[in-house]
Amino acid sequence: MKREYALLLQKYFETRFELIDQELKNALTFEDKYATELKKAIYEAVIPGGKRWRPLLLLSMFEMLTGFKKHRAFPDALKSSVAIELLHNGAIVHDDLPSVMNRTKRRGQPALHIKYGNAIAILAADALYSLAYEIISELKNPEQSLEAIHILSNATKSYGMIGGQVVALSSRHKVMKINTLNYIDMKKVGSLLQAAADIACLLSSADEETHQVMRAYALNLGIAYQMIEDIEADYSRGSEGLDEEYVPVSKASYTALLGFDKARKTVENMLADSAKMLKPYPNNSVLLEFVTMIKERLP
Repeated sequence: MKREYALLLQKYFETRFELIDQELKNALTFEDKYATELKKAIYEAVIPGGKRWRPLLLLSMFEMLTGFKKHRAFPDALKSSVAIELLHNGAIVHDDLPSVMNRTKRRGQPALHIKYGNAIAILAADALYSLAYEIISELKNPEQSLEAIHILSNATKSYGMIGGQVVALSSRHKVMKINTLNYIDMKKVGSLLQAAADIACLLSSADEETHQVMRAYALNLGIAYQMIEDIEADYSRGSEGLDEEYVPVSKASYTALLGFDKARKTVENMLADSAKMLKPYPNNSVLLEFVTMIKERLP
């Protein structure tokens, strides 16, 4: 029975991943012949991609809240998940630039600015942002579309993802406090995860209490994931298998600031809290699996 359950969950993630990737490829297919180098760079910034955590979370949350039935708003949820993934990948391209985090590798390949130069990389990231907002503007319900645009704008502006990046840059060579590190991850990582929760709740017409629970759940997962990155790096001292999308923002880390045992215990508590948040909701198996998958990475 457990094996059948595990196979069903695996099948769910595989099918949703395929749906997201196909929609991304459709969005990144350009018919005219102009600016071919730029279009190639835009495509390669996204395909092949990473784990697609953000779009998968949005779809999973939407489907849990609508009972995993064939809901009329599912196409809009899929569009929204694509928009969030485009924003995420645009941010990655900007992060990798020499003037920001100065990364030369991304997902085992040369970073976009290494392959195409700084100018094309900057323009490709800008184009991904623009495309994300174009896609989110195409939701069937105009009022929901406008609200979704507002959600993504809040998530990415100076009080969101971009603001977190600025604080990260200004803190690179400083002795960092735990509150600063938390703030950076809440904004750089948590903002788009919470945006995914916001849009899932918007499209499923969730009540305000559910909305706040889903936001808290999404943020908890994001912070726990980043803390595990620090714990794993400290534990394995650079062993293979770490998520390449995370770049330490300073010499400070959760393990350095809290100690290995306390950092690990904090993650365990956060993930336990995340699982508890889901208990009142039926059809919660997929979102519980997110918690399990993250917990399994703890050394």
